[in-house]
Amino acid sequence: MDNKTSTLPPANLNLRVLRIYNLYRLLLGLVLTISAFSPLNIVLFNPDNLKSLQLFSIVYLFINIIVFISIRHPTSTAITFCISCTDILLLSLLLSLQTSKNLAFGNLVVVSVAAGNILIRGKLGLLLAAIASLCIVAITLFRSTNLTIGLQTQISSGLLGLIYFATAFFIQTLSERLSRSEELAEQRRTEFFNLQKLNQVIIQRMRTGILVISNDQHLIMMNEAAKFLLNSSNYPKTIEQASTQLKQALIKWQNNPRTRIEPFQATTESPKVKANFTRLPMSGHVNTLVFLDDISLLTQQAQQLKLASLGRLTASIAHEIRNPLGAISHAAQLLHESPDITRADERLIEIIQNHSKRVNNIIENILQVAKRKQAQPETLQLEPWLRKHLSEEHFTGIQSPLFDIQAFNSQVEVVFDPHQLSQVVTNLCQNGLRYSYLNTGEAYLKIVISMKQDTGQPYVDIIDKGPGIQNGLSEQIFEPFYTTETIGTGLGLYISRELCEANQASLNLIKRSESGCCFRITFAHPQRNQSYLEP
Repeated sequence: MDNKTSTLPPANLNLRVLRIYNLYRLLLGLVLTISAFSPLNIVLFNPDNLKSLQLFSIVYLFINIIVFISIRHPTSTAITFCISCTDILLLSLLLSLQTSKNLAFGNLVVVSVAAGNILIRGKLGLLLAAIASLCIVAITLFRSTNLTIGLQTQISSGLLGLIYFATAFFIQTLSERLSRSEELAEQRRTEFFNLQKLNQVIIQRMRTGILVISNDQHLIMMNEAAKFLLNSSNYPKTIEQASTQLKQALIKWQNNPRTRIEPFQATTESPKVKANFTRLPMSGHVNTLVFLDDISLLTQQAQQLKLASLGRLTASIAHEIRNPLGAISHAAQLLHESPDITRADERLIEIIQNHSKRVNNIIENILQVAKRKQAQPETLQLEPWLRKHLSEEHFTGIQSPLFDIQAFNSQVEVVFDPHQLSQVVTNLCQNGLRYSYLNTGEAYLKIVISMKQDTGQPYVDIIDKGPGIQNGLSEQIFEPFYTTETIGTGLGLYISRELCEANQASLNLIKRSESGCCFRITFAHPQRNQSYLEP
């Protein structure tokens, strides 16, 4: 900062110094007032000027009280200069009332000059020193008319003037350094605050869930990713409120830090996560830092590797199975055309042909899973796409299907491979229409399109009027080759869930108090899935 221009120091430093200076002046005025009305007045001051001294002390105290009360905020340079200059002039006037020939009260002016140069820098600060020096010289000349003043007093007057200038230079240099230190500290504080805000933003935007847990299992911090992975609608206070599975995993880790923590799901609709724990010393306490990783991407990669291996396996044995299977089917057909076949033999031939077709369908489904192409996701308007698909799709064995589509949000967008989504929807609708027809005689489906209020994820429910699924079989129905019927391969729901996971979605069976089944496709959040669209 240039000393050639009059400027104020930082507002907080200015206000602190000004308050201390005003308090000092208030105390000084109080001491002078007490001295003026006490026996000490004869010792310190000229008896002929006692009334003037008493009037001066009262006026000085009154002025200082007014200034002390009125100055509560940082002031301008002009006001600060007027306060310091007035104090210098009044204290110089006090010298004329002094009894002794020395200039003891002139030392009080040094404090005013020092305070003024802390508050005001540059030329105006030096001007205060110049005014004080002129006043001390003028008072010395004035007193020489009434008192016999020696050379020593005149020299003291000149030295006081030099002290005023030396004080001004020293204080300005010192206050400049202090101001720079304070500005640097303020800058560092601002940088630290900005860095802290940046860290908070980064932590909140991370896809890895982060939690800090205290020793009494209270949550100290929880980012948005952890809230999403644990399917929490608000910020819980304890780890048990956040997830009972996470609490069990924490207790298991605390008992044995080397134990393997199995992945878990907070709810049936939330993604499967892997928890990692580490100790975090903070403020004399050892807290626990938890990292939650969404393993859906790893699961997808594992599924891709599994399907690739399955593809190589099925490609190598497909012909080996199909050749004898074709021979068996062809032989059964020729045998069926023989004129000497009895009715009992015809039934056996029918069984051979049906099971040959079933084995062939199993091979076709396995090849379809193995040769499945990588997902090519696109952004789709869910309701228009679904209405168009259902109007154009032909469902095997179903005449005049009836769809009750309820869209609570017509602007729902999802990111999904359209070909794979059509395969999933067709499979679910085919099963739902068939079970509704077998149970009620009407091929009816209710389709609900909406978004979760807590996470903002789009979802679609496919609800039928079938007999429902027995308790305990909600997860087994998604296993490959699992079926409760004599027909079918048991791969439909398995393939549908695999296709959903390949598109960062999930397929689950939702429990209902009413009869029938509700299969829910929960799509990834559109914003969370943007990077999935990038090459």
